[in-house]
Amino acid sequence: MSRRLLPAAAALLAAWSVVAGAQEQVPDEAVPPPAPADVAKPALMVTGAAKGRLLDLAQAGSRLVAVGDHGVILTSEDGKAWQQVPSPVSQMLTRLRFLDEKNGWAVGYDATILHTADGGRTWSLQHRDPEARVLFDVLFLDAQNGLAVGGYGSLYRTADGGKTWERQTNPVTEIAQHFNRILALADGTLFVAGERGMLARSKDAGATWELLKSPYSGSYFGALSPDGKRVLAFGMRGNVYLSEDLSACPVQDPASFDSYAIETLSDPAQIAALGWRKLDSPLQESFFGGSVLPDGRVLLVGTNAVAVRSDAGLQTLEIQKLPASETLNDIQPVAQRLLGVGRRGVQDLGALP
Repeated sequence: MSRRLLPAAAALLAAWSVVAGAQEQVPDEAVPPPAPADVAKPALMVTGAAKGRLLDLAQAGSRLVAVGDHGVILTSEDGKAWQQVPSPVSQMLTRLRFLDEKNGWAVGYDATILHTADGGRTWSLQHRDPEARVLFDVLFLDAQNGLAVGGYGSLYRTADGGKTWERQTNPVTEIAQHFNRILALADGTLFVAGERGMLARSKDAGATWELLKSPYSGSYFGALSPDGKRVLAFGMRGNVYLSEDLSACPVQDPASFDSYAIETLSDPAQIAALGWRKLDSPLQESFFGGSVLPDGRVLLVGTNAVAVRSDAGLQTLEIQKLPASETLNDIQPVAQRLLGVGRRGVQDLGALP
């Protein structure tokens, strides 16, 4: 992937447009001047926002919240009726995470970081920089300490609940690969997966990072932990890898990192030597999101609504048919049903597989 392009997950998400009614013509001198680029413009409140392009979906207690294109934020109490709530920005929002049923954060373009303290009903702007890169994920370790990651090695940290965010630089961020997903494991280890085989871990809450050797040369668009111990990293062309013990993964010197020199390994023994096991996928389309089902199995979704389901032991993957045809960015099990978000907004994907 070209370093001048965003990840394919973002490249697939061309902007959706809202058709407004015709307005009465006014003289040019009556039209107010455009707002400066560094002033955030709130999202337009539009009809049918739940059918527009959405990138992430999360639960805040019993409430559901979704975010997407043009700064749109939606909430629902039952997963059926969705209501748009005011958003202080009109930039695309890429990721949404809740620490508890009240406190959540959303991130997106222009290094935007939003916060809610009431379960998604209202949102405030904590950080935005039109000169900065897009953010792709956010993670709070507790009420005060959080991290946000994104394009070209962007890494921000806060120690005051998001009131202030500071850009962090270190040898891993200076590689300037996109950081697409950040996870926290039960033992406190942080894990980042990203562009061109970029894998990293932190054992000190993000103060320092180690670059891991990767068995795959392509981009990882997502990652999840089914049990707080194991890590599943997935992405381009249907590639899925599992680490049983992230602490056993060998590290490499960031100064010698060359994304063009990374090999995609096929020998299981060589992959195992790097601390990973490849799960053979029946599909070659890219995976962008996924979820751990109530019974411990993992379901991954992606391009053209393709989906694969693992067995409980994460040994195999098989195709899961879903009632959708457009790209899905994420899914969420809700009350024995599966909801998804993507190019066609929120979709009810039927009973849990």
